[in-house]
Amino acid sequence: MSMMKFVGFQFNLFLDFVTFPIWLSYSSTMLFLFPFQTLRQVRGYLVRKFLTMLGVSGNIITMKAIRLGWGFFWSIFVCFMLLGVLASGFLFGGFLMGYLLEKPIQATETLNFDYTKTSPVAFVPITNHPGMGNPSSLIVKDNVKAGKDASPRAIPYNHKLQLTVSLTVPESDYNRNLGVFQVRVEFLSANGKVTGSSSYPCMMKFKSQPIQFVETIIKSAPLIAGFQSESQILNIKMSEFTEGLEPTACLKVILEQRAEYLAGAGIPEIYAASLSLESELPQFKKIIWNWRRTIFVWISFMCFATELLIILAACRSMIIRKGMPKIAYAKKGSALNIIPWYKTR
Repeated sequence: MSMMKFVGFQFNLFLDFVTFPIWLSYSSTMLFLFPFQTLRQVRGYLVRKFLTMLGVSGNIITMKAIRLGWGFFWSIFVCFMLLGVLASGFLFGGFLMGYLLEKPIQATETLNFDYTKTSPVAFVPITNHPGMGNPSSLIVKDNVKAGKDASPRAIPYNHKLQLTVSLTVPESDYNRNLGVFQVRVEFLSANGKVTGSSSYPCMMKFKSQPIQFVETIIKSAPLIAGFQSESQILNIKMSEFTEGLEPTACLKVILEQRAEYLAGAGIPEIYAASLSLESELPQFKKIIWNWRRTIFVWISFMCFATELLIILAACRSMIIRKGMPKIAYAKKGSALNIIPWYKTR
């Protein structure tokens, strides 16, 4: 008996060895030609095997439970699919906004004046150009670390610029007696050519002697403790400058000497100085920048709807099952158990 079982096992193994390549090639061909039908057959086969292993009979309650389980599974599947499509829509919207959006320039640089000149001068380089000194915050730091030349245009073409020079000056007798002084800003190209210039007069805020005396008494404790200082901050706003065809490589800030003073005089005493640069976008790009969050949300949802329509059109047979009733045709006199599509009188 054991010998017969051994021979039968060898014979079945030989048959499986012969028929397995044929079955594999047939299954691969059917999967390639009819992928959805083949997957359904595989799913049905696995379900039957699973039920057979559990010893569950195919009654109505069991089938209802299986359908409920499959419905729950497909609902979870559709939920995760929609979340993935929504995430991809927002990702594509972010990439698209990166191409459409242009950020206005906002930078603040510390000014270090060269007092060896008759009129002290401070340079603010805005492009990574040889001989320009240390680059400002307008230059991409990655290019500076890599030793690459930055973009020849740090300020985009046709952008309006607003410059503000801030001077922290002590309330000294010298500055009060100096009165009005002039600050000039020049826009220089890479070859040193002046592409634009703007100057503005400035002076300290006037305070009478009684006001100064009363203010000194009130602020005596903070002044002695060092929390405050006898100084003023002068914000000098220059006239607007529009970036032209030739890119600006450097800004030159000059404290001009008063004409009636000798060399080394007629210049205000300052504690610190800084320059603020703000650019104004063109009208269309300004609208995009002001409404960037709303535009980003709308573009993302449009991408989500487009992807969802493409998925429904391409995988409709897999997602939505066809449940169309079939119309039966029969000869006269044949009995049909199908409800007709028309009413009979």
